[in-house]
Amino acid sequence: MTYKLAFVQPNFQQGPKEFNAYYLPYSAGVVWSYSLADPRIRENFEVTDWIWRRDAVEPLAQRLAKNEIVTFSTYVWNHRYNYALARRIKEINPAVLTIFGGPEVAITDPDLFVKEPFIDLVICYEGEITFKRVLEHFETQDWETVPGLLINRNGTAVKTQDAERIESLEQVPSPYLSGIFDNMIAEHPDVTWQGTLETNRGCP
Repeated sequence: MTYKLAFVQPNFQQGPKEFNAYYLPYSAGVVWSYSLADPRIRENFEVTDWIWRRDAVEPLAQRLAKNEIVTFSTYVWNHRYNYALARRIKEINPAVLTIFGGPEVAITDPDLFVKEPFIDLVICYEGEITFKRVLEHFETQDWETVPGLLINRNGTAVKTQDAERIESLEQVPSPYLSGIFDNMIAEHPDVTWQGTLETNRGCP
């Protein structure tokens, strides 16, 4: 069986409207590029959608609710949209596994899952290694064995051990060079795409 997943990392349009410029969803892309290095994941998981702008929530939720997994890359500029979208997805299909990551998720709040009950898992800090391990454990869903997670257990936050850090960005295949954005770019010739270049990690 091939499991279907979607990545949500919406941003604002950049610059003058006539440019129709948007950022490519780099953070989600680099997480997926890392996972794709594993042939077992390539064989068993398929990305159906890359969400890179704020489309209307209802039709988008109806579409994304057909996936087994929806992953949200969450920042101060998109967290309210992501929460609204995830909430609606879970209303439509409670079986969807919703995974959140990014700097805006309140991982130190003990009431996080009381306030945001539609979140199933939160990836703390770096996402590449932990997300890959979530996919590896998707069938068993024994999340407690996966480092780097906050798990929603009926509204209670269960924290697993800290995940290992990536020591060199050379360990992570580039989403640009791996071609995972190629179809997205080809399907939207009207968009002027902007790319992010990552040379280091952590707040300097």
